[in-house]
Amino acid sequence: MTFEVIFMTYSYVHIKINEEAFPNRLMLYDKELMTGRGMGKYWYKEALRKKGEEFFKENLKKYFPKNDIIYII
Repeated sequence: MTFEVIFMTYSYVHIKINEEAFPNRLMLYDKELMTGRGMGKYWYKEALRKKGEEFFKENLKKYFPKNDIIYII
């Protein structure tokens, strides 16, 4: 088995679509944790993303030691 880990990227459009489609949703966008990426897109700040990358690497190797991680982005 191989793994690909992709962190969420948000945009103004995604937020508005989710607000309309799921009015009682949990708001996943948090401007304290995210930073602008241009063109109205946001992703996790570098320090937080690195912590998440370490978490996935450690746990995927721990629970799936014979499998590979193709990439984490």
